[in-house]
Amino acid sequence: MSLKYKVTVDGTAYTVEVEELGGVASAPAAAFAPVARVAPAAPAPVAAPAPTPAPAAVPVAAPVAAGTSTIEAPMPGKVLDVKVAVGATVNSGDLVLMLEAMKMENEIFAPTAGTVKEVRVKSGDSVNTGDVLIVLG
Repeated sequence: MSLKYKVTVDGTAYTVEVEELGGVASAPAAAFAPVARVAPAAPAPVAAPAPTPAPAAVPVAAPVAAGTSTIEAPMPGKVLDVKVAVGATVNSGDLVLMLEAMKMENEIFAPTAGTVKEVRVKSGDSVNTGDVLIVLG
């Protein structure tokens, strides 16, 4: 003896036939109609990344006059002591500044002879590589 059933799954109707095999109860055999494939939903549109804000303007050190030379920080650090003052005459190789970097004291020497026109740092100032420390004329 076989029984027919109509089963609806997610809006799709299937006809199912169940047959009794007699004696011992067993799992019913069922014949299903083929399952219709559904295309996956389109992915949600992805928003464009927000534009990156322009970096803040970095203050630029005052330019140096023609015929002058500069002594720049060779590394980032903290000025410990300025050994010269405006108007002082220095020779090439004279000690002009002490700079602490990575827990070490570094001596900064004049690269050329000249007169100190500007001292742009003071003891305790933090400096970055390339910052102008002293201007010689």
